[in-house]
Order: sequence, then C-alpha cells, then structure tokens
Amino acid sequence: MIITAQNISYSIGKKPILHNLSFVMQPGEVTVVLGANGAGKSTLLRMLSGEQPPTAGSVLLNDKNIQALTPSQLARCRAVLSQQYMLNLPFSCEEIVMMGRYPHFNNHPAQADHDIVQQCMQEMQAAQFTGRLYQTLSGGEQQRVQMARVLAQLREVNAAEVTGKLLLLDEPTASLDCLHQQACLHKARDLAQQGYTVVVILHDLNLAAQFADKILLLKNGCLIKQGAMHEVLQPDCIADAYEMEVDTWHNENYRFPVLVPAIHRRTPVLKASNKNNKNEHNDKPFVKR
Repeated sequence: MIITAQNISYSIGKKPILHNLSFVMQPGEVTVVLGANGAGKSTLLRMLSGEQPPTAGSVLLNDKNIQALTPSQLARCRAVLSQQYMLNLPFSCEEIVMMGRYPHFNNHPAQADHDIVQQCMQEMQAAQFTGRLYQTLSGGEQQRVQMARVLAQLREVNAAEVTGKLLLLDEPTASLDCLHQQACLHKARDLAQQGYTVVVILHDLNLAAQFADKILLLKNGCLIKQGAMHEVLQPDCIADAYEMEVDTWHNENYRFPVLVPAIHRRTPVLKASNKNNKNEHNDKPFVKR
C-alpha cells in the first residue's frame, strides 16, 4: 500500500499543528517518524490512518483519497496501535486480540479466527496471558496484547495475502522493556519484509537507527528532513530538531550508528539549567575509541 501525502496541513482553530507536509511511503519499508514533543507526530499518524482529515491537502492510499474509504474498507487494510487504551470492562486477553478480527466476520468468529488470535499472541510473547483479564496485566504486558490485536486485524487466513496492508504504530515501545522493544520492532521489520507498509513513531534515536529504512524528522509541525536513516540521523539534523547535540559512534559489526548526547558540548539551555542544579556533576567528555 503506497501512502502519498500531498501538502497536508492541520490546524486547531487558529493554531497550526502541521505545515504543508509531502512525502511517499512504500510497501516493504519501515518509516520512522521522529521529532521532539509537540512536533506533530501523533497528529500526522491520525491523518495517515484516516481518523482525522487534514485541514488542507490530502492523504492518498494507492491513489485514492483515504477520506473516501469506508470504515469497513479501512479496517481490512490498516491497523493502528495507539499510545493508550482505557478499558473498564473485564475483557480477557484473548477477547482483546479477537477484537482485531471483527472486520473479518459477521456474527461469530470461525476456527481460523481463533487460530489467528493464538498465533498472534504467540508471536508477541503474550500466549502466557491466555485466560488472564486484561486489566490485571502490567502496562508493558498490555502493550504486547494490543500489538497482537493489530497483527490479528491485518492477518489474512491465507498468510501470503499481504498486498495493501498498512500498520501504524504510535510509540509502540514506550512501556516495553528492552527485550520486548526489540521483539516488537523486529516484528515490524518482518512485516515490512513481507510487503506491509509500516509507519512507527519513536522517541529513541537508537531504535530508529536500528530499524528505520526511512525517517521523517518533524519540528514544530514542519518536515525538516526526510530520507534514509544515514541521511537523517546526522548530528546537525538532530541538533536542529531537538536542540541537543549528539555524537555518532560507528562499529564495523553494525550497519547502524549509535547516538549519544554530546555532554562535552552542552547547549546554552542545558548549561543554564545546570547552574540552578546544586547537585550538578562534572561530566567528563566521552572518548571515542
């Protein structure tokens, strides 16, 4: 599924949130959206999902305006993992994952739907939660169940049929430990390699470096840089977007760099903040080896 954003903007009243964004997202790629808090990342994801129409411009899915698609059509071809879910009713974990199958049956799930639910729970290391109430899980465990739900939503009975599938993940690693962050993003990459179009909002620059094929870098609602990971994760781009300097470290065993805060080149904002901190430590600069 090819996503094309054509000069999209979004405002709330007189307050602009997104400004004239244009880009293309291709099947087979993991596109990571980066930017500081308030840059417009989650708003952009709502535009791409069809949940919120842009104030100006358009979002096209395979050359069709996403706003022209019915909720049923969208539910069969795109799934969204949001940041938070508020559930007050006592659903079991299997019931949560089965919600992803609702677009695929009318009254009662078939055996194939039950099988897909179990498969997706296993893939997200959530099978051990079978029989548990969703509310009894930790935040990270709930996130794994929700990830299994969106996998189940896009899964076809014939697993080879992945044409035109769009997966949108809004900070999927926020409540996960380091092991399950890796599992989640490895799954996203596996789906991209199967032909899905995958879009992920992240805050961790190193996870973006590890998993992104393409990066959109936002600042104050503007797209200040887009391109391959090595093109965007440059110190000057990061300093522009986050107002923080970084060093990049390279190792011949890895195809991606490691980014660390350049504490020996602190910005004036950080220096001013540290002057007010009575417990300030004298940080020594990193030595590149």
